[in-house]
Amino acid sequence: MINISGYINDADEDIVDSKNFFSVNSCGYYRLVKQASFETSRSEGRPDYQLLYVAKGTADFKIEGELMTVEEGSAVIYLPRQPQYYIYHLENNPEVYWLHFSGAQAGTYLNNLDFKGGSLFNVGMKNNYIPIFEKIIRELQLRRKQFFELSNLYALELLSLMSRNMSEGSSNIHRINEQLQNIIELMNKNFTQKQSVTEYAKMCNMSTCWFINCFKTYTGMTPQQYITDIRVAKAKELLPSSSFNISEISSIVGYDNPFYFSRIFKKNTGQSPREYKNRLETQA
Repeated sequence: MINISGYINDADEDIVDSKNFFSVNSCGYYRLVKQASFETSRSEGRPDYQLLYVAKGTADFKIEGELMTVEEGSAVIYLPRQPQYYIYHLENNPEVYWLHFSGAQAGTYLNNLDFKGGSLFNVGMKNNYIPIFEKIIRELQLRRKQFFELSNLYALELLSLMSRNMSEGSSNIHRINEQLQNIIELMNKNFTQKQSVTEYAKMCNMSTCWFINCFKTYTGMTPQQYITDIRVAKAKELLPSSSFNISEISSIVGYDNPFYFSRIFKKNTGQSPREYKNRLETQA
């Protein structure tokens, strides 16, 4: 693995600078050459902020508890003490730049740039990102006069450029929203069918990762959870008002296995299908 990096101190230490407005802790670059995979897991995160930019290939990140394949042109931001898990696989040819930073106003600055809450951001494939990463690394490695100030200025420039590119890409939001509205209509019509999230993503000409991210931004939930909610809602309609038994209702709403259906129903309502049906019959 090729690892090119620079640190504010001599080693990768968990540094939190609460005195300065913004403070770069470290910056680097990873590329797998022979090693089959490289995994990072921090169950309690780090005390600083971390930005990871996928410059080439793909990498797998756990975001809000869900493992997602993140494609080139995307950035992931982990907040302080946010659990971190990501893995690079040689077969996916990942090249990833990373930046650790802290500062008394770092969080406010991220919020102002629309990076609020951290997560996955489509910042695009821009040639001007990599030279800035490289300048930060070089400043941290050489530590010439004013290296601290210049590293911070370069990092702020990097984040600002990413924010601008996200904003200028927002002209696509209306088109994406129209696509998602069509997909939602389709989901409501075909919720009993075994159509995968990947198939829905292809209908929008999106990667699965980006489709999930856009869908969640638009609806507040993942595509799979949206389909599950439709199925559970339909089951709640059928349970008290039909002569179908639970196995038949399971099949009607799209689940071949009635035990799995019962587990999903209870997870979403707090009651098993039978408990739900009996409660409504008692109330009637």
